[in-house]
Amino acid sequence: MIQNQDYFEKVEMDGNLLAIIVKKKFNKLGYNFLSPNDFPLQLGINFRKKGEHVPAHQHVPFKELLNFPVQEFIYIENGKMELKLFHYKKKCKEIVLNSGDMVLLNCGHEVRFLEDTKMIEIKQGPYRGKDGEKEHF
Repeated sequence: MIQNQDYFEKVEMDGNLLAIIVKKKFNKLGYNFLSPNDFPLQLGINFRKKGEHVPAHQHVPFKELLNFPVQEFIYIENGKMELKLFHYKKKCKEIVLNSGDMVLLNCGHEVRFLEDTKMIEIKQGPYRGKDGEKEHF
């Protein structure tokens, strides 16, 4: 994994990777996957040259997925938010995300919007309903 703090930060606690924070200024050329191979969500940032081509394809479905962690990806299109990260219900870090920043979450979290914010959020489905999706603490 790329370790430059100017581009991104990985947050760890007790040997567990809790979050990958990618700053807007990330600009490493090439094909960059920042998440570990075993993460359910794979985070890649790619800078491709004009004229490059990826042949038509589709991804092979997994036969069975059982008991894997639910992760969440957030991209701040515009605005600003404070994000608190939790490991086993214990707060371990606070960060501020600005327009163009993104994070791949692998832990508990709390969000406070510091400005009007438009964010894009991706997480595994299927959706289990409002009461079945979250454990509050």
